[in-house]
Amino acid sequence: MDKNKSISIPIISVVVFSIIVISISAFMSIKNAADLKIILENSIKSELISISVAARSLLDLDKFYTYTSMEAIENDRDAYDQTLYELRSLKRQLGATYIYALKYINGQYYFIFDTDEEDDTIFEDYEISEVHRRAFRGEENAGIMNVVDEFGSFNTGAVPIIRNDRIIGIISTDIEDKYILESRTTSNRNSLVLVLSLFITMSVLSVIVMLQQRNVGKMQDKLFRMANYDVLTGLPNRQFLMTYLPEIAERAIKKQSPFAFVLIDLDNFKSVNDNAGHDAGDDLLRHIATYLNNIHEGSKSFRPPAGALNVSARIGGDEFVQIIPNISTEAEAHVAAKKMLDNFTNQHLDRFIEKYKVGLSIGIALFPYHTDNFNALIKYADIAMYHAKNSGKNTYRIYDDEMNKETVDPDEQSEKTPAERRRHRR
Repeated sequence: MDKNKSISIPIISVVVFSIIVISISAFMSIKNAADLKIILENSIKSELISISVAARSLLDLDKFYTYTSMEAIENDRDAYDQTLYELRSLKRQLGATYIYALKYINGQYYFIFDTDEEDDTIFEDYEISEVHRRAFRGEENAGIMNVVDEFGSFNTGAVPIIRNDRIIGIISTDIEDKYILESRTTSNRNSLVLVLSLFITMSVLSVIVMLQQRNVGKMQDKLFRMANYDVLTGLPNRQFLMTYLPEIAERAIKKQSPFAFVLIDLDNFKSVNDNAGHDAGDDLLRHIATYLNNIHEGSKSFRPPAGALNVSARIGGDEFVQIIPNISTEAEAHVAAKKMLDNFTNQHLDRFIEKYKVGLSIGIALFPYHTDNFNALIKYADIAMYHAKNSGKNTYRIYDDEMNKETVDPDEQSEKTPAERRRHRR
C-alpha cells in the first residue's frame, strides 16, 4: 500500500468519526431542546389555566351576571372594587402579567374586569384570540404565544364562567412570553456551544492524529533508509537492490524495456585505506557514489519513480552496482562502459588515481539478452567483472557464455561466494 494512503486513512477515520459524533450530538441537543420546550409549554399552559381557575373562584357569579353596563358596575362599586383588588393581588402573588374577565354583549366582547393598573378602562371593545373563543365555547384551554401585539408577546389561558349551566363570560390570564423565548435562546446557544466545542475538540484530535501520523511517517522513512541505504554514500544498499531487482526484472519483461546490470569493483582500494587512511577511503567512496549517481542521464540514488529503471547501489565495501536502462545490445553496452571508464579518469581524483592506481573493474550482463532471470543476471555480471579484474584492471568485460569455461574450477567456484572470490582476487 502507498505510504501516503496508509497515513491518510487514520486521519480520514478521525474526520468521519468527528462528523458522526458532532452530527449525533447536535441532533440529540436539538431533540432535547425540543423535548424541554414541550415540557415547558405544557407547564406554562397548566399554570395559565390554574391561575384562571383561581381567579374565577374570586368572582360573585350573580353580580358578574348583572355587569352588563358601566351603570350596573357603578351601582355595585364597593363589591366590584373589592373583587378587582383581590384579582390584582392574585396577579401579583402568582406572577401573572394580566388577569381579566370578558363578556359577550350585543355581539361585542368587552372587558368587565382588568387588572392592568396603568389602564383600568372597561367596557372597551376587545378582539379576542382563539384561546378566548374556545373558552366561550366552554373549554378550559391555553395557548403559547397566543397573543402578539404592540404590547408584546403573551401566553394566554382562559376558562369559561358558568352560571346555571350557561356561559356568561370567561376569565383569562396573560403571562408575558419570556420563558419560552429565553428557553429557546438558551437552547440554541447551548447547542451552538456544544457543536463548536465538539468541532474544536475533534479538530484538535484530528491535528494530533495527523501530527502523530506524520511523525510515524518520518520514523518509517528513517527506518527504511537505515535498512535500505548506505550511511556513508547515501546510495541504496544490497538489501534494497535485492528487493528492488525483481520488480525491475518484472517490469522490464512486461514493458519490453531491456537494461544493463553493471557490477563495479574499485581497483586498489585497499591501498588507499592502508596508506592514506580510512578517512581518505571514505572520501573516495563518496566521490565514486556521486560519480556513478550522475554518469548516466536520469540516474538516481533514491528509489526511481514508476517506469524508471536507473539505480546505483553500494553492495559491499568497494563494490557498486548500476542499472542502466534501454541497453539491449552488446554494442550499446560497450558505449556505456567506455563512457563510464573515460569519464572516471577525468574526475578530480588525481591523488587516488595516479598515486594508488585506483580504477574501475566493470562486469556487464544484459537483461533479457543474456538471461531473463535476475539471479542469473547477477552471476553473469560477477563472472564478467572477474574477467575484467584478470585482464589488468580498470577495464570492462561484457558477459558471454565462453567466460564460464575460463572461470575457476566449478568445485572451487561452488565453495566460495562471489564476495569471497573477489576478496581472494585482490
